[in-house]
Amino acid sequence: MFVTVLFGDNKMEMLNLNCKLLSFISHLKERCGLDEEECVELMDSSGRLMSLEGRQQSMALASSVLEERRHYILLRVHRDEGHGDQKYAPHLSNFNQSHPELTDLLRKLSDPDKNQAAKIRGRRQRSKHSRSKKYLENNKTKK
Repeated sequence: MFVTVLFGDNKMEMLNLNCKLLSFISHLKERCGLDEEECVELMDSSGRLMSLEGRQQSMALASSVLEERRHYILLRVHRDEGHGDQKYAPHLSNFNQSHPELTDLLRKLSDPDKNQAAKIRGRRQRSKHSRSKKYLENNKTKK
């Protein structure tokens, strides 16, 4: 039972799932040249996060979280201690070119508040535009 993790400059590592998550994540960081203290996450090809962050010290089997024979993209998790926000950065050099369909999704995951604000702003602008249009139509009929 293996998975393939994509990282760095088009590098791949096959990792065994038949071990505890604690060992899997530690070995993943070592093989990918990351510091043991860094927080990591894996994203599958559909853009779904595997939620490794909360399981960094878990004794559950890696196979309980990850599916065998799948490809995952290694992400670094950066936390903003002041706001509790998380930002995800791919640890893959050509992520934008090799996975353009996931680039926008990763941006949304890294800044959910900004995306929510943009949606609300868009709704307000559309609503304001409709009210202006109705006002103009009403004033034309009165004249």
